[in-house]
Amino acid sequence: MIFFISILKKVLIFLSAIFIILPIYFHSSMINHDWIKPLKNHNQYSSVLLEESFNKKLSYLNTMKMMEEHFLSEIRQRNLSSHQSIIFADNLVRERFMHRNINVRLKDNWFLYVFNYLSSHRNDSTYLSSLSPDYILKFDGALCNQQALIFQRLMKAIDLEYQSVLFDIPRFPEPFGHFASAVKLENQWFYVDTNLEPKYDLRDSFILEGLLSGDVALFNSLYPNNLVDEIPEGAITANFINENPALYGKIFQDFCYFLSWYGWLIFLAGYFLINQLKKRLLKI
Repeated sequence: MIFFISILKKVLIFLSAIFIILPIYFHSSMINHDWIKPLKNHNQYSSVLLEESFNKKLSYLNTMKMMEEHFLSEIRQRNLSSHQSIIFADNLVRERFMHRNINVRLKDNWFLYVFNYLSSHRNDSTYLSSLSPDYILKFDGALCNQQALIFQRLMKAIDLEYQSVLFDIPRFPEPFGHFASAVKLENQWFYVDTNLEPKYDLRDSFILEGLLSGDVALFNSLYPNNLVDEIPEGAITANFINENPALYGKIFQDFCYFLSWYGWLIFLAGYFLINQLKKRLLKI
């Protein structure tokens, strides 16, 4: 027993040292870290977008609190109805972000990069796209799932029900993976896509119904840059009513962040606990 405890103590000291050295290594500007970065800076939600309504002046809205305060302030000043508030939120998120994949920075969460490198997604950024609203708002770019998270938080701020709309349509040369939202008003669900910015009537509740039923003509009219011949049953789904669809992903990213900065403390604390246990065993 004492032998195994001694080995465990050495392992914990080794891990503590590793978690002290690696942050220094990944923060150094003198070292090339390209080996751990994905070859392709995109994930399953990267799609074609030719035009977008980005407004650089809105970049000052760089926290979720500021975004919500601006949103609620404009609603009060303009005396917007619930439907008008949804339209305003749609336009606000469209103008706040460019359609661009911005990964969590290596210096902010190196452990997440190590995990991504060791996973089957080492050549893309599926795990590296931030799922934290405050982190997303640090940048001008965001993908559809990230923009949907921001939009849904705005809907929560005005007490409207929302859900996530997920696309996974097989097509050539690449499948169409996408993430949008829907908002409930007067017992009807209205489709909202802030990211690919399709042209639609936000007062038309049939859009969501049509998409969920696999209406190819409707889909192609909304997304002419991603035309499909058919939409298999279940390729478009709506789920996560009033829930964060990426909750577990965010928890995992937060856990990796904690390990990136404080992992050494965990192993060091473990070392002292094991050391105390060893002393007690020696006294027996």
